[in-house]
Amino acid sequence: MAPLLGNWDGDASPSSNSSNKDGNSLKSILYVDAYDSFSYNVVAMLEETLGVQVTVMTIDSDWPDGSMIEFLTHYEAIVLGPGPGNPNLPKDVGIMRDIWNMRDAELLPVFGICLGFQSLCLHHGVPIERLPYPLHGQVRHISTTSKDIFEGLSDVEVTLYHSLYANLDAVSRTRGLPSDDLDFLAWLPLEKGSGSVTQIPMAVAHRQKPFWGVQFHPESCKSEKEACKTLLLNWWRKALTFNKLVGRGGYAVLPETIITPHEDTKCFPEVAYEMLKWSSSTSSSSAYRSLKQGNLTAESISELFNKPGAPTVLFQSNGRYNIISVPSPGSWRFEFDVESQKLTMYQLSAGRKMVEDSLTVTQVWDALRYLMEMKKVNSGSTQVPFWGGFLGYFSYELGLACLPHPKGSTESTSSYENASRKSPTSENNPADVSLLWCERSIVIDHTTGNITVQSTCESDNLPCGWLDETLQLLQESAGTVQNNGSDDTQFLNSNLQDAQFTFPEEDTYKQQIHACQAELDAGESYELCLTSETSITLPIPTTTEGKAIFPWKLYKKLRKYNPAAFSAFADLGSAKIVSSSPECFLNWDRSSMLEMKPMKGTVRKTPDMTMEKAREILGTTKEMAENLMIADLIRHDLYGICGSGGVRVEKLLEVEDHGRVYQMITHVKGEVRSEQLRYAVRHMPQLKSSNMAVHGLTALQRCLPPGSMTGAPKERSCLHLRHIEARKRSVYSGVMGYLDLGGGGSFSVLIRTAFTRASDEDAGEQTHQTWRIGAGGAVTTLSTAEGEWQEMLTKLRTVCNVFTPSEPVA
Repeated sequence: MAPLLGNWDGDASPSSNSSNKDGNSLKSILYVDAYDSFSYNVVAMLEETLGVQVTVMTIDSDWPDGSMIEFLTHYEAIVLGPGPGNPNLPKDVGIMRDIWNMRDAELLPVFGICLGFQSLCLHHGVPIERLPYPLHGQVRHISTTSKDIFEGLSDVEVTLYHSLYANLDAVSRTRGLPSDDLDFLAWLPLEKGSGSVTQIPMAVAHRQKPFWGVQFHPESCKSEKEACKTLLLNWWRKALTFNKLVGRGGYAVLPETIITPHEDTKCFPEVAYEMLKWSSSTSSSSAYRSLKQGNLTAESISELFNKPGAPTVLFQSNGRYNIISVPSPGSWRFEFDVESQKLTMYQLSAGRKMVEDSLTVTQVWDALRYLMEMKKVNSGSTQVPFWGGFLGYFSYELGLACLPHPKGSTESTSSYENASRKSPTSENNPADVSLLWCERSIVIDHTTGNITVQSTCESDNLPCGWLDETLQLLQESAGTVQNNGSDDTQFLNSNLQDAQFTFPEEDTYKQQIHACQAELDAGESYELCLTSETSITLPIPTTTEGKAIFPWKLYKKLRKYNPAAFSAFADLGSAKIVSSSPECFLNWDRSSMLEMKPMKGTVRKTPDMTMEKAREILGTTKEMAENLMIADLIRHDLYGICGSGGVRVEKLLEVEDHGRVYQMITHVKGEVRSEQLRYAVRHMPQLKSSNMAVHGLTALQRCLPPGSMTGAPKERSCLHLRHIEARKRSVYSGVMGYLDLGGGGSFSVLIRTAFTRASDEDAGEQTHQTWRIGAGGAVTTLSTAEGEWQEMLTKLRTVCNVFTPSEPVA
């Protein structure tokens, strides 16, 4: 029988973590993950604050060897994490229910957060019901009893992410007592519609068992850090004291591989070896030549080397670098389609094509990691971030296929067809992955004004070879660059004057907003990033050259109309993309650093809209909550790769000027330690490499799709968005950028983007082309249908306006 807990003060302290009886250096905590997008923030908080080792186990896991009790003897305590859903539904809490049913002789300390807290209350007779209004992403002050785990804490500022609550009033009506088993330790005053105020429980302790819980999120970057650390230390001291009294502890720590995620386990893909053969002319060194930019532009340089309609990518990274693909005899590209699981490779100079069927998404990532490892480039110009490698994009649906799903879930990317049949463009999506292998490239550094011409082909570095010839060509061209803006305008106008726009229907979009809010009210998500699609149908130019050059001229118009830090152009087979994205998704350098910069919160620029006014608008509870939720989500994504002590917030909720809008951004960095694989990737032995390209690719795989385009928790949010939007987003909401053979990478979020799939089949019979533009915004419980509709239109105009005829250039 466990001892009574009511008057514990105990002398065990966190310093006793340093060793246990078997000489293990760290005590162990089991974390039960409810497929939440904040889980790794909690895990890192535990490891950083308590100096423990945490094992992660999902709610739908089976107990190893079928024995919960035997398995739990290896842990000092359990933390039950937050998550979407409702504790009244068994599938939403899974094995949490097993924890509460342990016999007294088997008890170990438990700490529940949000869903874990609600599960504890529900098990002890307190109904879990809906709040009058959800509190997602809101920062509030709670009052405490200043005792138990809140000793020394009377008033704490915390972040809330819940729409359900423990209704003690219902208990009082039915039983006359708050609860026979529970003491409530903290409260939140909540205003009701009538103007009255009720007290909502925020923390609980069991009177006889070592069970505690909090309704708020102590791991959030806006929760009061020092107070939450004190709270955890108080709990841990009580947990260790309980274990000492009952003689618990001293067991050997289980290996980290005892629990592995539910992922496909197909063998290593043979196509990886074929990719390596196709890259045989790529050496381990990037030779280069440099010159001053002068009046050369990225567009004029691309036109010098890339023929209209040929595979081409131009990508601007972080507003500073333009990376321009240049064809070479060794150039090739590949495409992958998630639904058909088909990968197709194209050898450009030889016209060779190879098709590989039945590849899983994981195998595609494995092939990329293998190729980047085997073809690592060890030297090149240290002044540029790209020496050679891949340029291209990954779709939103590719990102969906990367998400972890509960075991036995029927939700998969292939089931998308049922939800997307209503979309008239669902059969006209470009490939989900399209990447161009570049041995030759040109990089412009707009800060230094330098142009770097480079190649990984050894023969290009010979005297009078390609590098010298290209350097001379650029020097000669620097004084002859002409502005053909008038010709471009005339050409585009002739095709755009008959453009037909199909806009989202206002009533339908507003109904979708209400559908999102219904899911938020039910606790299914904290926010949902709803999007819509506009299609533009216009005549195909009558000449072969005109057809080939149209996407390029459209890009130049967009680039001029809306300059952006991540402007990009891609002509990759049937996929044509023009983008003026302001948003960084993921960057990584060649040594160890990852960074993400999500945007959430938009204000349209008008003559009377100043930065000060924009800050005031974006400083409201609604706007800050939108950004905070994504900030906490990407911290989780990066902690999954970098682990405890490896993630920091550089900027939080800051407003910046981005061309035609003001945007609120957050900036988070993470440091990769290759010798120490972390929570989301511990089961991946292929990551035991010092090559940052391998770790960057894995971060890309684990962080897709962009959280700023999904909401949180990511997996559950994407599930609901799939059915509410009833279409495939395709390129929109995906990412575009480069994979550098030197180890680095940079990817933007594909917003403020137009794309098309231009099929070569029956090309002579086609008279029209259709371009697609996505736009949307984060729906929260504080959103209004009219406000979200107007925000979507603001974002849509940025790209849509370039499809209207322009005034002739004088």
